[in-house]
Amino acid sequence: MPKCKNCHKNITKFDKERCPYCGCLNPLEGHNYETSDITQTIDILSNKEEVKFVQHKKLTNNILMMFLGIFGADLFYLGFYKSALIRLAINIVVYGILFVTFYFTNIFSIYSLLLSLIIPFGILFVVYFILGIISFSIKSKKDSNGVFLK
Repeated sequence: MPKCKNCHKNITKFDKERCPYCGCLNPLEGHNYETSDITQTIDILSNKEEVKFVQHKKLTNNILMMFLGIFGADLFYLGFYKSALIRLAINIVVYGILFVTFYFTNIFSIYSLLLSLIIPFGILFVVYFILGIISFSIKSKKDSNGVFLK
């Protein structure tokens, strides 16, 4: 599209007499608008919106997996929200099963309630801590956008 000689906004060839944006007279003066209709120019300076993309870090992801993997924090960090919620639900069920198992096997113990709360959490913590250490060796880990972790 042709541009106004004064304000440099895109106008049509029907705006020969007056620019609809700045109001200058004869905005197409000295401009060959027949060829401008079929060729459109892209002004790269007018696009001021920049998308700042931050690449996720592998170290942060692994530390989140080691210490908060029970809650799916590493998956939330990478943008896999559905998988993180599924992991959280599975861990709640596993924690409940382990709690019931340890609570009813230590029925005569004074500390059975306390131990049956701590031991399942400790088991899940150790499992995700080991998985976090193992995930340091994975080279091709990607986030939800398909970008490799740095």
